[in-house]
Amino acid sequence: MTVIYAGPVVDALVDLADPDAGYPAASPRVSAILDLRAAEAYANDRDTTARRTAIDTAFGHLSDPSPQHGDPAWSYWATDAQAHAQAGYCYLKLEDCPRARQHLRAALSSQGDQFSREGALRDALLAATYARQDHPDLDKALHLGRQAVTTLSDQVTSAHCVKHVYRLVFSLHPYRRDPKVRHFTEQARPLLRAYAS
Repeated sequence: MTVIYAGPVVDALVDLADPDAGYPAASPRVSAILDLRAAEAYANDRDTTARRTAIDTAFGHLSDPSPQHGDPAWSYWATDAQAHAQAGYCYLKLEDCPRARQHLRAALSSQGDQFSREGALRDALLAATYARQDHPDLDKALHLGRQAVTTLSDQVTSAHCVKHVYRLVFSLHPYRRDPKVRHFTEQARPLLRAYAS
């Protein structure tokens, strides 16, 4: 598992992608990717101010025009949908469920149908926002959780996504006596077992 924390390395990478810091070939898309990774590091370090600044800067970079030489081909995946998903994940790490939900909904609405893996991940994360908010909305959490489990059982193979379904099941554990939660847990169990081995 990759764990990202803030510090001198993240600062150096962000500086590298900043044309004002001396690297003239930085593309806005690459800068956005690095800012989003820095935002995750800041979220891991519980630095809400730096995290918010990195997220805002990333969205600013995505709206910048591409340089004359273009964006690197490998950065094709850095879209508004991906940026919203990463921002939502960062906010969820800090238990800011309303902001996480706002970004994850934006990611889902702008992703299109061709991204079933990302859709399953975003469904699981969005479900977690409902399960972990101050007054849980179990119906919404379970509906989105079922969508993620169905996609991961029928269409997509992704240990990363299954990990987030596991975290959702864990978040729902305090409500395990609720028949709907119990049913969802039973539905998710074969998927979780398949990835546990």
